[in-house]
Amino acid sequence: MLSSDDRRAIEGLFDRLADVERQNPHRDADAEWLIEQSIRRQPNAPYYLAQTVVVQQAALEEAERRIRDLESQSRRLDDGRR
Repeated sequence: MLSSDDRRAIEGLFDRLADVERQNPHRDADAEWLIEQSIRRQPNAPYYLAQTVVVQQAALEEAERRIRDLESQSRRLDDGRR
């Protein structure tokens, strides 16, 4: 069952994709053809691609949070040595 957090993450992904499409309407025809062929062979690929992106985005956000925490700790240590 889809949780509200998962729903927001998927909707956020597609909102970001819509923004990219509006800002960059031109696509590489060869890449587009290859993607279309791949989806014909693997019709469930969009589901797995979206899931992968959502998981990677969550991991990236967590890594960014961790970096901010470590930078903050480092600044406090540096300030304590002065």
